[in-house]
Amino acid sequence: MKPDEIDARILQALMDDGRASLRQIAKRTSLTTPTVSARFDRMKKSGMIKKFVPVLAPDSVNRGVSAVISLKVSSSSAAKVAGDLSKLPEVENIYITTGQAMTLKVALEDVAGLQTFLSRGVLARSEVSVSSSQIITSVVKEEPAPLSPGALSMNLKCDYCHEEVARARPYTIARGTSRYYFCCKTCKKAYLDKFGSRLAKTRRI
Repeated sequence: MKPDEIDARILQALMDDGRASLRQIAKRTSLTTPTVSARFDRMKKSGMIKKFVPVLAPDSVNRGVSAVISLKVSSSSAAKVAGDLSKLPEVENIYITTGQAMTLKVALEDVAGLQTFLSRGVLARSEVSVSSSQIITSVVKEEPAPLSPGALSMNLKCDYCHEEVARARPYTIARGTSRYYFCCKTCKKAYLDKFGSRLAKTRRI
């Protein structure tokens, strides 16, 4: 399903202040708290919101040496190489780009550590070649761009048939702090037929 302008407003408010309560977000976005709560739950359940983490000022952390590394990788090996690189603690970001290329951002203790990183492990494979490496001397800006609805996507699955929910307003069952989403009335009814008695034990649907 495609997130809309309301989802984008809520996400932008969260990106501006990840500690804001749902009531505060509702006030800032001119929405009701139940609307914010329902949309927030939907975005979390779909995996659109992965987690909340503090964003540290670049100059507040002594990372040693940060560098950007450009690689040449065959298209047949790119996914495997990227997967292996993603497991390395030194690797902060991985981008697969056009022209059978891949760009990494890494953080290491010192320049010697960078040289060791470039000559060992995944980067020493025959199908991988290092095109260039540059040490980052200063960080001018490091933050996400403003959101727009057209740039967002949400992979929300039906809680009964597990197919993608395409409706902008999916069929829903609210259970306390949890919500269940369905692609159609048939799936919602089938879910209630199967689990309705269990749900009814704690709270009326």
